[in-house]
Amino acid sequence: MATTIKFGYLLGFRNPPGSQLDFGTLYAEMFRQAEFVDQAGFDSIWLTEHHFTDDGYLAAIMPALAALAARTKRVSLGTYVLLAPFYHPLRLAEDSATIDVISNGRLRLGIGLGYRGEEFDGFQISRKQRLGRTLETIEILKRAWTGEPFSFAGKYFQFRDVQVLPRPISQPYPQLLWGGMTPKAIQRGAELDLSFACNLGQREVTLYREALRQLGKDPAAYSIVNSRIVYVADTAEQAWADIEAAAMYQAALYAKWLSEATGSDQSWIQPIPDKVKRTCVLGSPQEVRQRLSEIIGANQMTEMILSMQLPGLEPAKAMRSLERFTAEVLPALQG
Repeated sequence: MATTIKFGYLLGFRNPPGSQLDFGTLYAEMFRQAEFVDQAGFDSIWLTEHHFTDDGYLAAIMPALAALAARTKRVSLGTYVLLAPFYHPLRLAEDSATIDVISNGRLRLGIGLGYRGEEFDGFQISRKQRLGRTLETIEILKRAWTGEPFSFAGKYFQFRDVQVLPRPISQPYPQLLWGGMTPKAIQRGAELDLSFACNLGQREVTLYREALRQLGKDPAAYSIVNSRIVYVADTAEQAWADIEAAAMYQAALYAKWLSEATGSDQSWIQPIPDKVKRTCVLGSPQEVRQRLSEIIGANQMTEMILSMQLPGLEPAKAMRSLERFTAEVLPALQG
């Protein structure tokens, strides 16, 4: 099946309680996977961010991106997503411009608002300010990345005659993607003229594309990045046996976080094994190829991120799946 879709790989650097790995070993294994992906024909590597968790969910996302920029040659490097309210925009502009220079213009920033109360409490930022701070941050980033002196007078940030150097290599600046789940948030991403980092499904992709059209914009000019849990083994049964504990741990944690943040039961993400299993793409290389072909045919995404290194999954197992995907699945999907 020939297709123009791109493929990415997701890393969260997570080490749940009870793991037999120390963080030094875990990080070394994550970088080994990243270096393999860079050489294996993937298009991108993505990092995801959270704070104050007991599994060490990657919090220092910018240093990790810098390390990847120095260790890779060709893949783009993105955030899926960076939690903008927790950053000072000028420091974010400096760090991201430097990473873009180190990587020779390979940086992409997916930006989100955040939702966990523990994170806002820890950083001493009101959750009510998250949208306003993020919108100002996006505007400041664009101005800062010109490399020219500028001033800014907003509700949350004010400064005069500041200059950020080096200027990014990406022109006019690194690609920005908007992370949102609700219809209102998706509409806002289109209004901001940003690409879309979608972690849900075709309904949300359709909402985003329609919002672009209503604004007189061509959806073909924007990236739509989505993700799936993918795992290759001899059979679907063996694949699920390998990842079940890790997949259920992840689903339960997200359900807890989202329920606490919204004050409601997030039944769509509740950790029911059969339901979680159905959301994953599992099985032999042939089964994974067929399922991904169906998903690609039914969805209007431009890039699919593979979530293979689940939290708590032995890195050796994820690496074995990654190697089989690269050898037996990816060539057919890339045509």
